[in-house]
Amino acid sequence: MCCSIKLCAQWESPIAQYWEVKGYYNPSYAGIANSINTTAIYKYQGNGIEGPSQRMLFTADMPFTLLNKRHGAGIIAYTENIGTLRNSLFAAQYSFKQQIGSGMLNIGSQAGIYNLNYDAGTVNLITNPDQTRFSNISLNTTKKQTVDISAGISWTAKKFYVGLSTLHINQPKFYVYNITSPTNTTDYPLNNSSDTHANYSSQSLTNNSSDSLKSHIPLSLIFTTGYNIPLFNSFEIQPMMLILSNSNHTYTQATLQIEYDNKLSGGFSWISDNGYSIFAGTTIQGFGLGYAYIIDKNGFGKDSKGSHELYLKYDFPLDYLKPRSQPHKSIRFL
Repeated sequence: MCCSIKLCAQWESPIAQYWEVKGYYNPSYAGIANSINTTAIYKYQGNGIEGPSQRMLFTADMPFTLLNKRHGAGIIAYTENIGTLRNSLFAAQYSFKQQIGSGMLNIGSQAGIYNLNYDAGTVNLITNPDQTRFSNISLNTTKKQTVDISAGISWTAKKFYVGLSTLHINQPKFYVYNITSPTNTTDYPLNNSSDTHANYSSQSLTNNSSDSLKSHIPLSLIFTTGYNIPLFNSFEIQPMMLILSNSNHTYTQATLQIEYDNKLSGGFSWISDNGYSIFAGTTIQGFGLGYAYIIDKNGFGKDSKGSHELYLKYDFPLDYLKPRSQPHKSIRFL
């Protein structure tokens, strides 16, 4: 008659234009291009719903040579705001590269710090008869910084790439505490100091450790692949796929993109959770801009007005890091 069921929500936040930030899902992609790549993505999910989620992602990577071997390095900064949830990640990446056939074998690792900040529920209680003071009671909170480790492998060629990665290898653990934290805030001028609730703010946190829940960030496996098929008049068709899976959920996104002269692009994505995405972008002299509109057909998203995603990117030539020779005159001509 007694049983328990373990439930674990999906942790990863899928990016609709994932091909622009492949390094976010697989650290081995760091430094695959012969330039310094920087990309910023902003996603506004569930437009029209109260308290929609917002996500921001910044990636930067570059190749370098050390001891006559090719390597790559990168950084990731990510934050998500969903209601009272405020999670963020900052990580560094490294990848080793070896020529295999007509392509490059990449082996990468990532280490970073996850900053977890979550409050399952906050209740405001009036603490005096004239309603000039109230107290916040926070329930089921998490505030923790934890180490996060990921790794991946990929093979990249001029027109094809494929990669497999494992995120959160160490499955970072944290506790969700049942905490009562009264804190005063004031909406109106306070009355005299005779207010019997004025010293609420001096109360300390009450940690009911017996009600704490131990949780962890689940390990995720991610598969990515893509291929460029030349057509005619500088047109290319680019089928791509992202598969994200953990012990509870599998997310698949299949994409078909058409690109013209490496400058204009657009396409359509099918999302396994009964969703679709249409997108378009442009690249001019290393500067890129793109937009995607996501339509949800299932879950709470079906009652929204869709989701929006915008990315900006800029590629710096590696020559920017090389010292420039200073002009000088030969003494023979003085």
